Amino acid sequence: MENFLGWISQLNPAPHISEQVGYVSNLKRNVDDLMEEAQKLKDQCDDMESEGQEASRKRMRLTNQARTWLGHARANLTEIENIKSEFDQRQTSNNGFFSDLPSAYTLGKRAVEKLESVRQDLNERSGIKLLAMSSPPRVMEMDVPTVGQSSSQRNMDKIWDLLHDKHTSVISVYGMGGIGKTTLMKAINNKLKAAREFDYVIWVTLSKQLNLEKIQKEIMSRRRLKFDENDSYQDRSSQLREWLTNQRYMLIVDDLWNSFNLSEIGIPTDKENGSKIAITTRIANMSAVQFCSDMKAEKIRIEALTKDEAWDLFAANVGKEVVSQPHINDVAKGVAMECGGLPLAIVVVAKAMEGQNKKELWQDALRALRAAAPEIEGMEPQVFLPLKLSYDDLRDEKVKMCFLYCSLFPEDYKISVKQLIRWWIMEGFIDNVNNLVDASNKGHRIIEELKRRCLLEEVTGTRFLDHVRVIYVKMHDMIRDLALYIASSSCNEGPKFLVKAGFGKALEEPPSEETWRECERISLMMNEITELPVKPECPNLISLTLTGNRRITAVPHSFFELMPALQVLDLSGTSITSLSVSSSSLLTLRALILRRCGRLTEVPFLGQLKELQFLDIKLSGIRRLPKEMQTLLKLKMLNMSRLTSKSLTIPSNVMSGLSSLEDLRMHRINVNWAKGSGFAVENDVTLGEVGKLKRLTILKITIQDFDCIEDDVFLQQLSKLKKFKVVFGPLNNDLDRIDCMKQVHICGGNNYPRGVKVMVIHTEGLKLFDADVKDVSQLVGDANGLRMLEINHCIKIECILDWSDVGENALQNIEKLHLSSLSSLQKLFKGEVPQRCLRKLNEIVLGGCNNLKSLFSSEMVHNLDQLQTLHVRYCNGLEEIIEGHDNSPPENPFPQLRNFILGKLPKLKSIIHRDTLALPSLITLEIHECPNLRLPKRPDTTDWLSIPPQGNATWRAKSQ
Repeated sequence: MENFLGWISQLNPAPHISEQVGYVSNLKRNVDDLMEEAQKLKDQCDDMESEGQEASRKRMRLTNQARTWLGHARANLTEIENIKSEFDQRQTSNNGFFSDLPSAYTLGKRAVEKLESVRQDLNERSGIKLLAMSSPPRVMEMDVPTVGQSSSQRNMDKIWDLLHDKHTSVISVYGMGGIGKTTLMKAINNKLKAAREFDYVIWVTLSKQLNLEKIQKEIMSRRRLKFDENDSYQDRSSQLREWLTNQRYMLIVDDLWNSFNLSEIGIPTDKENGSKIAITTRIANMSAVQFCSDMKAEKIRIEALTKDEAWDLFAANVGKEVVSQPHINDVAKGVAMECGGLPLAIVVVAKAMEGQNKKELWQDALRALRAAAPEIEGMEPQVFLPLKLSYDDLRDEKVKMCFLYCSLFPEDYKISVKQLIRWWIMEGFIDNVNNLVDASNKGHRIIEELKRRCLLEEVTGTRFLDHVRVIYVKMHDMIRDLALYIASSSCNEGPKFLVKAGFGKALEEPPSEETWRECERISLMMNEITELPVKPECPNLISLTLTGNRRITAVPHSFFELMPALQVLDLSGTSITSLSVSSSSLLTLRALILRRCGRLTEVPFLGQLKELQFLDIKLSGIRRLPKEMQTLLKLKMLNMSRLTSKSLTIPSNVMSGLSSLEDLRMHRINVNWAKGSGFAVENDVTLGEVGKLKRLTILKITIQDFDCIEDDVFLQQLSKLKKFKVVFGPLNNDLDRIDCMKQVHICGGNNYPRGVKVMVIHTEGLKLFDADVKDVSQLVGDANGLRMLEINHCIKIECILDWSDVGENALQNIEKLHLSSLSSLQKLFKGEVPQRCLRKLNEIVLGGCNNLKSLFSSEMVHNLDQLQTLHVRYCNGLEEIIEGHDNSPPENPFPQLRNFILGKLPKLKSIIHRDTLALPSLITLEIHECPNLRLPKRPDTTDWLSIPPQGNATWRAKSQ
């Protein structure tokens, strides 16, 4: 004992030795007291944690003070367990009390100190505020379904880059329904949770019926901002604005259908702090940020999955072990492809086929998809009805019909925009217009509306006959299926269509007559049908399309007798040799289309179609119009262009009898127009009859004999014609390349009659081909509205214009000048160019002018400050672009030049006789096979071609 007291005194020489001895002597009592108090502390901790869990369901949380106390208390409890464990080990030991006095002392001291700490925790508990409002999560994580990984990653990368672009405040993610816009933004939302790019990410899902107060409340609820249900719209707006002003936030507005002003609901307009707004919508150019007119908004269109991505997604959902089976694999791929790369449809169809191992079931699914029948489980409620929201949002019933009409064409069919609009007009879908030109303009607006809503897709192509670039539209496969669903018996809402359009899946026989009975529109185009029903009963049929059935050679005489409502009949591209109908048939017909019916030579029944408004016989074999046609007083459009017959006979008084005619097309056909402007004898038609059609607004006509046109033959129409193309001369030299509403083409000739010059005065575009003239001064001198001038193969032309022969207003509106194969051309213009002329010229294309040594005079360059495109090729004698005389060109010639191409100019030495040339707007530079050309420097003394192209620029070095 003396040794123990000595050790104690050395350890702590303080005077209270009895207290320190008590650490050892009272060890058991102290541990027992500690365990009793620890149980009280544990109960308090358990109660606090339970209250915290319950509070979280009420958007409450433990206060920071409570969490600190709880952490300290739990740490004490852990230490107490250690003390009790060490004490129990001592109790079970066989050694005596004094066997290890130092460790007993340490244990006893720990027990006493911990007892004091526990009692302090218990005392502090009563003064702690337990609960507070919980802070909302910075980002609410969302479930993200699997989609095509490559496509999704590409779009995610685009959006992620825009989120870091300080110049971008608004991101519009758009595309058709079910394409994966929401899924993509959910992935972005989740990625932002880890990135901490924003203080808060706020997700708002809209409904089709926009409710701004609901949006306010949803945002405030998401951020747990207090508001009273009785607060006004303006009060909540002020609260939101006050809270968001100092926050760097990301607002995601999902499924936007209608524009609204975010500023009014309380979203701050100042985005200098880096806040961003993203919207998802089915409508291109849709924006909820009307206050952001001065902000840069970026649009990202979400496209359908590629074939590989679609297959991977389909296989993952249906089960790879199922689709990999040899007897199922090919059919399964067909089923997947019918979903058109639409993730929504792919997943729904895949889940419906999950675990199916019978080939017959897969083949039936493929049939149902191709027929757009909602037979597959989930297709109607989960695919068609969500997609149908886009259709329902088309408030105009006629626009809905325009959309549904596009489903009459085969799958993946490219529909010419111009021709589609003509069909819509024929069908009567475009109303409330005064004339066909206005109807066409409205049709273009409808096209844009359907494209904007992602219900149509724009594609471009080249027309087969003349290689002209044409704009087409097509339907996505699943959107077409939606249209067919709406127009089927499965949906009791739309009209009834029967669509068996071929284009790769050709029918050899028409559908059974029973299926025709209830239909309003039937499309059997692009098939291999050989025979038609003799007398099908179709009391509701309005439109029948048989175009492209080249094996149809005859139409039964009684075929139309039980079609009392038929208004539109399209037999284009068939091989019919004759067409006859009973006197009681087709009495309501308003449109007859016989395009490309090359074997059809006569249409004697036309006179009985009193309701006919549209007749299209382009590229048919018609040789003669029946005299009875003059009674078609409602006919608005007549297209007789490019007939395959050698000549067309038009009896006198037929043309003049068509008093309602607005659109007349007689392009590239041989009509023996009688001379004179009066009315001629039987079988002789004059241009005077055309000239007296008072309602004519569109004219496309070829006149081979210059002498047939009188001075005033078209004077009455020229002020009314909104679109015309008049070709003078032979049929085979016209290339339809000039893009303007009013154009004249002249092939051959030299001393043109006054009537030709009158047409040129009123034209916007003039093409001269193989003309026997030295310049065009007398022809275009008074054509002040001329915008485009093209001159080809006129071997006597020495200059385009002699300014001394024309007024000061000549070519003041010219925008494009195309010259080719002018072997005698020595200079573009003679004389001094008036100051106001050529000021709008933005494009010059020149080729095959081998006698031309210099292109522009120094004086002329002053007038070309709007020139954007200069192409010069195959001019073997050209030595300089700008003449090198005493008069200097301007300091910065061609300030707007963007595209500069020089090719195969063996004698070209200089562009300008100066060491430097800026060309500040240059984007594309191509110089090839110009071996003697010495390039000027840019003002920074660097060779053009040594400077890397900027942005989208394309520069190609010259080859020596």
